[in-house]
Amino acid sequence: MSAADLTEQALASVRLLAQEGCREHTIRRALGLTVAQWKALKTEAEDGELSPLALALEEGRAEGAGDVIAFMKVRMKEGSERAAEFLADRVFQLNRGDGNVEVPRVSIFINAALTPDDYARVIDIQRGH
Repeated sequence: MSAADLTEQALASVRLLAQEGCREHTIRRALGLTVAQWKALKTEAEDGELSPLALALEEGRAEGAGDVIAFMKVRMKEGSERAAEFLADRVFQLNRGDGNVEVPRVSIFINAALTPDDYARVIDIQRGH
């Protein structure tokens, strides 16, 4: 089986299932593929480009992650400390030290712009611990 054997409908299904957080073996079974066929379809092209299947998986996962982040941002704006903690830890990676606890560290990795109020909430949550 080659990448050409996957229809646009099958690739759309892969994107949707990956967006919903399904594991690869579940997606493979939904498509009716064997493990060997799945591996062959996921193999990169000779030029290093992702195969259509691998690309569909990555697109779906990225969309799913974006949905979670958007949901958590709304919850944070509503005052949820848990949502702010989730975003600070998992998305913005605040409070991740390098093992040297004697020196205060600040590491901020921002994947999207926040409003000044959002920044203040994230920082206030971190100070509270």
